[in-house]
Amino acid sequence: MNFVRNFALFCLPISFASVEAFTIQSADFKVEQRIGLSREDHENRNQLNELPKGKIAPSPEDPTIWKDEKGRSWKLNAEPNAAYHQPMPLAVAFVRAYLGRVIPSLKVPNLKFISPNADGRYSEVCANRYTGELVIEQKIMGTYNFASDAPDAMKDGKLPTTGEHDTLDVVPHNEYGGNYRHIAQGMELGSISKGPIILGLLE
Repeated sequence: MNFVRNFALFCLPISFASVEAFTIQSADFKVEQRIGLSREDHENRNQLNELPKGKIAPSPEDPTIWKDEKGRSWKLNAEPNAAYHQPMPLAVAFVRAYLGRVIPSLKVPNLKFISPNADGRYSEVCANRYTGELVIEQKIMGTYNFASDAPDAMKDGKLPTTGEHDTLDVVPHNEYGGNYRHIAQGMELGSISKGPIILGLLE
């Protein structure tokens, strides 16, 4: 009798784990069917994320267009649009992003930049405005955007909240989470302990 009871107790957590795994797989399947992007593709998106070549600095003609050492343009996003990429609660980041315009000491630390790849989709990087270092923390680093229907993003300084950006970038983050496996092309998460300096002009 003890053997039967012990065997049942041994099998119980295995059964729960199997049910949980099946539930996750079922939920993932439904999400993939709805948006056309798998969890694997979502978590590996930064394999397509391109980094600036060398450091970036503001261009003389437009302070929101920064250029890297190869002349590629990177659009500085308004600080409220970088709220999700700050090392603080989201609500606090939004408030500081606005207050920082009049109280410099309250500025959020991380700046966000986007730049179109050759295929029309957008690479995205975040950097600390004071150290110039690329943000590499999994939950707040820049992530590659699959959206290809944002021709005005470099003018607007943000990707639209509707269309492909919502379907392929925002919804996957909300549904699958932020367990990204890479920082950028050829740079796996955890492969470096400190981000390279990518800002050529510091505050």
